[in-house]
Amino acid sequence: MNLEFILCTLSFSLPLFASALVYLFGKKPYIKEYISILSLIISFIASSINLNFLSDKVFIWLDIIYLDGFSILMQLVTVGTALLVVLFSINYISTYQHRKKSHHLYYAVILICTGFMNLSFSLNNLFFVYITLELSSIFAVYLISFRHDKESFYASFKYLVFVNIGILFSLIGIILFSFFSSSLILIGNLREKLLLLNKDIVFICAAFFIIGFFTKSGLIPFHLWLPDTYKESPTPITVFLSGALTKIGFYGLARTVTVFSFSFEEIRTFLIILASISMLLGATVAFNQRDIKKLIAYCSISEMGFIAAALSTGSYEGVFGGVFHIINHTLIKGILFFSVGAISYIDGKAKSIITTPYFIGAFSAAGMPLFGSFLSATTIFFAMVNEGFLLSSIVLIVAEFIIGISLIKYGISEFWQKNNLKEGNQKIPLLMIVPILILCILIIVFGVYPKVIYTFIDIAANSILKMKGVVCLYLRN
Repeated sequence: MNLEFILCTLSFSLPLFASALVYLFGKKPYIKEYISILSLIISFIASSINLNFLSDKVFIWLDIIYLDGFSILMQLVTVGTALLVVLFSINYISTYQHRKKSHHLYYAVILICTGFMNLSFSLNNLFFVYITLELSSIFAVYLISFRHDKESFYASFKYLVFVNIGILFSLIGIILFSFFSSSLILIGNLREKLLLLNKDIVFICAAFFIIGFFTKSGLIPFHLWLPDTYKESPTPITVFLSGALTKIGFYGLARTVTVFSFSFEEIRTFLIILASISMLLGATVAFNQRDIKKLIAYCSISEMGFIAAALSTGSYEGVFGGVFHIINHTLIKGILFFSVGAISYIDGKAKSIITTPYFIGAFSAAGMPLFGSFLSATTIFFAMVNEGFLLSSIVLIVAEFIIGISLIKYGISEFWQKNNLKEGNQKIPLLMIVPILILCILIIVFGVYPKVIYTFIDIAANSILKMKGVVCLYLRN
């Protein structure tokens, strides 16, 4: 067992091992926090080393492990999100005093979900990807219902039913593909097997994959679980869901349907139409929301439509923009949901320290210049124009405008109207402010000096495009 293998497996094995330690010893003071933070930091470092080490190579072990630039970038997004969620939770979770005896289980389940998600990103066999994806979804139910009241139980049950039934369609797609290709579906050989199948079979498999992974991502019309789940979950878990768990859907989409769209124009067109519907309807429904978490949830649905459309273009610019927006979407939703969580922590007293981060998140969601989302959304826009999807590119601009107006309108009402400003003595803890500041700094740095992230996005985009047989390396020169 060499160092390369250890580094490539550390991202999922360490969180799973740490979750067992937290479960066994987490009732002792500070143990659960220290173990969680340390394990996630080491996992993040290991994945960062892997991304730099692999570059444009692929690590394959016994047809079980398959790691490339896209896999590792998704691991980094997941572990990074989990780490910030744990930091924010240290103070926030204290508001759930009626669940004090289960606080260690809260951290343990976050680590379990992180481990299974990173394992999903590391597997070659799509059937095993499905299993680990299901496991992470099932454990997430505990986190969604952690408040232990009627509303959270309803939201978690809705999540369990819709997501698991939806993902079941992807399993049917895997079984059909395997049956007609007479072999297991491996990420490494999917493109090769795809070209041997009858066109009608490919379309049927693509339909099942679309239903499954669109449901997991929460895209319209398979989004029914998402608004209530985001609203009723503890705020750190809402960030975990939007920043990590839903991204598994895009990973599955990129590994299957995106590869299909490289060869079949009909699939590509259908995907972009569905994504455009999600963009427009998500933004429109968000505009009429009165609950802030539901408002952000529908904005999230709209923005995830950007990503789905980008990954479907089949062009380097589109895939690059889609991968970039996956990162930016995670940052934006983290800023917005964490800001809302900080306000709820101080019983609705609007503090000026949260005003700036909230509006940074709002302007970022609107795709304004100086933020990373402006560059990713612009890249997606031009990619769709270049591929002939002019109407969809216009929908993207309109959706961003509506999203921006919706979030800014709420922010003005919450922070600047005199009768809503309540001053109190309770201060927001530093460990709740730090994750917000980190996300704000990153979204600004990626907008002002994007070269710091471009190389990693380039590696990830080319990992997806290898399935098409096209690799563009000009950004590294």
